[in-house]
Amino acid sequence: MSTAIVLAAFGSRHKNAMASLTHITERVRAAYPDIPVRVAYTSKTIRGHMKKAGEAVDSVPAALDKLLHEGVTHVAVQSLHLIPGTEFHELLGLANELMLREDGFSRVEVGFPLVAGEAGVEEVADAVLAIAEQGKGENDAVLFMGHGTKHDGNVYYEALHRAFQQRDPSVHMGAMEAEPGIDAIIERFQRDGVKKAHLLPFLFGAGWHAARDMVGDSETSWKTRLEKAGIECEAVLKGAGEYDHLVDIWLSHLHDALKRMNRC
Repeated sequence: MSTAIVLAAFGSRHKNAMASLTHITERVRAAYPDIPVRVAYTSKTIRGHMKKAGEAVDSVPAALDKLLHEGVTHVAVQSLHLIPGTEFHELLGLANELMLREDGFSRVEVGFPLVAGEAGVEEVADAVLAIAEQGKGENDAVLFMGHGTKHDGNVYYEALHRAFQQRDPSVHMGAMEAEPGIDAIIERFQRDGVKKAHLLPFLFGAGWHAARDMVGDSETSWKTRLEKAGIECEAVLKGAGEYDHLVDIWLSHLHDALKRMNRC
């Protein structure tokens, strides 16, 4: 039995986003020093941009194909996505396909993304609240910017917002490409009399979305929109993968995947 780990990240070309990937990769290698660890990007668009820039990176199928040719028989693919959306479910389908192939792996297990199931919502909410409390004034609001998705997994952003509100009504979750969007958030803040908001990305890495869509100078960035509504903003540009509280949860999912694999 030969085992390997593949860390499956959406990917980013932004230098600030690399801090998250570097941090979690170091944590995984420290936790499993005897198991080879590979990194792969699930975003075809990001891989294409990187290839043009001379920085080729493997897709998950390519990384797995290389491991197969190296004689690896068992692989744990750890999703570094935040919620179980389209790309996580594609990993599940790929794992099944590679175990059914005659020349495939003996076993492929996929570790859950950061938020998984109702218990996962509560666990992540507790960890995120500890982050939200750092540097927050008594009457300040904290706003996390999630990506959002058309996939049914978007319900996890809504579930996290409810979990935040139950613990601390000043902490909110929004989404760039789903509801609640920035319009609804501004209405909520004006209704509650919010004067200052701390902006944090609920993204794996603080890459282009954080730099452009959250705090950029454009008319549509969340910071610009909030400031036009009379709400002072203070941003913290750190991705989820830079916080040990959250990396601990990803590591627990990886541990569970390896444990499932070794029992078979």
